[in-house]
Amino acid sequence: MRSMTVENAVCETYDALFAQCDTARKQWNERRAEISDFGLRGKGIDNELRCLQAKFAKSYAMVRNHLRDCDRCQSARGVDDVTGYESHARIYPEFRLPLFSGNNAGA
Repeated sequence: MRSMTVENAVCETYDALFAQCDTARKQWNERRAEISDFGLRGKGIDNELRCLQAKFAKSYAMVRNHLRDCDRCQSARGVDDVTGYESHARIYPEFRLPLFSGNNAGA
């Protein structure tokens, strides 16, 4: 029983990478909401959002790559993943990015 507990635990590197990714996602989402609420526009705002999005994308890719390459994390995930690739839902099951916001969705 003890060995199963050790095998099912993810490593500390994953925990740190996931925390960084989660922080980047929250920062991006919070700033997007602020910009939408206040109707902010302009090149500076666009650049800020692009930087936050890039920070999240980079940290997300690092988590995915770690899950793919880490033996300890692979054993924690189990052998149910036949393809060897993890889905987005395994990293962020609640992550949804709307393509359009506000009332201009149909325009």
